[in-house]
Amino acid sequence: FLIFRSSYFHLLNGQDLYAAYPLEHLDFYKYSPTWALLFAPYAVVSVPFGLILWNLTNAALLATALAMLLPPRAAAWALAIVFFESLGAIQNAQSNGLAAALMIFALVASERNRTASGAMAVAIGTSIKVFPIVAGLLGALRRPSGRHVMLCIAAGAVLLALPLLVTSPDTLLQQYRSWLAIGARDHLYVKQAWIGGIVETYRDAAIPHAPIQAVGIGWIVFLSWHAARVWDDALVRRLFLASLLGFATLFNHKGESPTYVIAFAGLGIWWSVLPRARWRDAVLMIAFVIGSLGGTDLVPRAWRGAYHQGWQLKALVTLIAWVVMQRDLWMAMRRSRAPQAERIPLAL
Repeated sequence: FLIFRSSYFHLLNGQDLYAAYPLEHLDFYKYSPTWALLFAPYAVVSVPFGLILWNLTNAALLATALAMLLPPRAAAWALAIVFFESLGAIQNAQSNGLAAALMIFALVASERNRTASGAMAVAIGTSIKVFPIVAGLLGALRRPSGRHVMLCIAAGAVLLALPLLVTSPDTLLQQYRSWLAIGARDHLYVKQAWIGGIVETYRDAAIPHAPIQAVGIGWIVFLSWHAARVWDDALVRRLFLASLLGFATLFNHKGESPTYVIAFAGLGIWWSVLPRARWRDAVLMIAFVIGSLGGTDLVPRAWRGAYHQGWQLKALVTLIAWVVMQRDLWMAMRRSRAPQAERIPLAL
């Protein structure tokens, strides 16, 4: 929270957002100049009040997004599944709950014919963390998609230029250069909580990140091509969203434990909208108990350090669940092309 809060004042003062400020906080600011400006409502008030307001925003918007997307019973299950991850993200005062909410809102807006709102959700999410840009697919797969794409581009352009309200063009350009530079350094991190981090942990050696991310992007493009043909199916749309939420976590080379509120929101959507099956329940329980509960104070600190973190168990079990999710999405797309009577019903 102090990093976000300080960034607003650094932007106003024309200071480099991405420099070290050890007297103010212990880490670097790694988000866009736009987000530094958008954080103003939480920065201009006192620290305790701003912190409470910030955490309430993350919790409330995620709960609201799931409630708007799903029927009440399914939403309740999804909220229960994501609860501990949301709590962890809030305890770290991070923005991951908000990022997940904005990605979900992108689909909600599309289904309610609110194209401008959906485009703004995508643009704001991208200004926080780049990966929510994939949520733009949730409007682009709906035909016709031209207006959605144009509004996403327009919203993105407006947000990129928005800091000009408080800073000069030359200073803003330098801020973007610094942002790119610190992002390039992040690619040097190893053993983070993502697919590449799993490989690095068990190989005990660094690996190139780009090939793994290219495979993930290729898979999402492949799914998008097939999903576009059956986008009228509400189950396909929700399972595709769940897949995107998992993708945005598991293929993020800067992934860490609080990031998994995004993936677990996807797991909650996946499990809650499908008919009950014991094998699917087992996959969820493994992910929830080992991945989510296993990272809390409900288990001994020594175990968490040696196994949950040391073996990347959260990333590993979430990856297993995400692979199963791809199977369910593929089956839903196949059956959606079949006669109406053979479609999988949404679980209520």
